[in-house]
Parts: sequence; C-alpha cells; structure tokens
Amino acid sequence: MSSRSERETVLVAAAAAPRLVLRLVLSYARMKRRARAAERSFRRELIKGGIPIRDARELAAVYYSSVSVRQMIRGIAGNGIPGFPRKTS
Repeated sequence: MSSRSERETVLVAAAAAPRLVLRLVLSYARMKRRARAAERSFRRELIKGGIPIRDARELAAVYYSSVSVRQMIRGIAGNGIPGFPRKTS
C-alpha cells in the first residue's frame, strides 16, 4: 500500500493539474492569436513588396500553420518517443 507522503503528493498534483491545463490552453490561444496577426502583417508586406496575392497568401498560410500543437510535439519529440512518430512525407 502507498505511504501517506505518496498519497499527499498525488493529491497535490491532482489539485494543481486544472490550473496548469488552463494556463496552457490560454497560452496556446494567445500564441495562435499572435500568429494570426503576424500572418496578416506578413501577407500585407509581401503584397506591398510586389509578390502576387495568391503566392503571398500561400506563404503566409505556411507561417500560420506552423503554430500547431501537433507540429510542436513532433518537433520536441523527434523520432525517439513512442506514440509521436514523425511523418515521412
């Protein structure tokens, strides 16, 4: 059976988890919002610089799509962590 200190540790971790999850979700939402604004700014500057609108949209979309939880996990995890295989496409 678990000792008292182990049970207390589990309770403390369980109590802190909702706050941590909320902070992570809010941080991610803030990051996506900033990336969206940067995408618009980048697209406008490309168009001002003479890049065709279609090409500017594609380039800006690639920038915005790089802010993805899956992409971040894959970037951190690499090939060494089971459950997070890299796509070979």
